[in-house]
Formats: sequence, structure tokens, C-alpha cells
Amino acid sequence: MRIIGGTARGTRLRTLPDPQLRPMLDRVKEALFNILQFVVADARVLDLFSGSGSLGLEALSRGAACCVFIESERALARLIRENAESCRLAARCRILEDDVLRLPQRTPPAGCSPADIALVDPPYALVDDPNSREGLFEVLESLRGAWVADSGLIVLHHRPLPYALWPTRSLLETDRRIYGESQLTFFEWEGGDHAR
Repeated sequence: MRIIGGTARGTRLRTLPDPQLRPMLDRVKEALFNILQFVVADARVLDLFSGSGSLGLEALSRGAACCVFIESERALARLIRENAESCRLAARCRILEDDVLRLPQRTPPAGCSPADIALVDPPYALVDDPNSREGLFEVLESLRGAWVADSGLIVLHHRPLPYALWPTRSLLETDRRIYGESQLTFFEWEGGDHAR
């Protein structure tokens, strides 16, 4: 696993031998950042379910202003810090050891403005199951304002789904791309200011 573009291009990222970890394939990550190429520069990024930090670090390497990583596992939070230092990007990182599903009860750290882009890469099972998917979308909807800007873009990585019946009232699907066993679905807020 490596950074594939930007200032840290080619830097190898460490990971852990954890069966729960499912890093995004390079070809999917490259496709994602090709889509985001005109909005990632100077953006504030939120990396949810961060794992090794691959997505947020890719965004920083490509010019994002800062990234807040949310990862519940202590060993992975430490790994993100190590990877950020290897990429020489640590100064633009905030790493929070916390559960994404509890973020609605949390206040963003001082000095952290709402994100322009939220990269959401949960365990596939969380999106596969209709009940947990509903809980995930309740969390995502609640992030508007404090964690994600009204003009923000949310990108969800998951297994391909044969329908677009998302359990949401305020997030609108604006695009979807399927790459083999991976799907990227893009959401914006209903009524948000999306001028970019």
C-alpha cells in the first residue's frame, strides 16, 4: 500500500495484519482522486473509519489543507501517526481515537473547521446490513454543520449495491462508480451551497 499521487507519491504505508482492515485498492483510490482532483486542493478533509490513514494521507499529499482522522482502534491511530510522519504530512493531521458512530455526541477539536470533503470507508458489513446502514446514515446526517460544511461532499466506499434506496432525508446521491467489488457513492446535502 502506498501514496499514489502528490508530494508523498510512492511512499509506502504501513498496515497491520488485522482481518478487519480492508485497504482501498490502488486502482479504486486513483479513480477516486481523479474525480476529486479539482476540489481536493486546499480542502479540509474528514477521514472516517481511517484504518491506516491511506485516504486522508492521499488527500493531503494532493494538496488538502488539513485532515481530521477518526479511528477507534488505538493501534491504528498510532499507525496513522507513523504513516503521516513517513509522508512528512503530520503537521496537517489531527488524529482522534474515537468511534465514528458516536461523533454526533462529540464536538470537533478546537481549531477544526467543518470539512469540505468527508471520506467514509466503513467495514463493508456496516453498509451491507439494512439496520446498521440506517444507523450509519443517521450519524452522517448529524455531521452537517459542526463536522461537515453545508457545501460539503461525502464519499462512501462500500460493496456494490443493486439499488439507491439510501436511508436518508438530507443527503442526496449525486454520483456512483463501480470498480469490481468496490463502489464509490457521492452525496451532497439537500439544499446545501455546492458552488465549487
